[in-house]
Amino acid sequence: MAQAILVADDDPDILSIVSMSLETQGYTVYKATNGREAVDLAKQHHPDLVLMDMMMPIVSGYEAVTELKADATTRDITIIGLSAKAMATDMERATDVGIDGYITKPFRIAQVLTVVESYLHG
Repeated sequence: MAQAILVADDDPDILSIVSMSLETQGYTVYKATNGREAVDLAKQHHPDLVLMDMMMPIVSGYEAVTELKADATTRDITIIGLSAKAMATDMERATDVGIDGYITKPFRIAQVLTVVESYLHG
């Protein structure tokens, strides 16, 4: 069975490019455009990995990660943060809420695929 990845980003271009690239690599992809959708989809589908934009509407990525890591059914899901905020304090805040990894925007899709592979296939 294909591994599943949830991509959560409110930028439709990023959501589309990342999702299509992952699907091309054989992953099953779920898409969310805000943090609330991300939490709901993660609880419903329990993906192997989540790529989470940290700055999203309705529920931020930080809040979504906090909620997922607090829930026994989703806390073991690997979550990689995506953010244009590259300051050490931003990365520290993401780590504090439970992010497993962090990719700064702008990124090359090859970088995202490499990070995903490293977390899923060690």
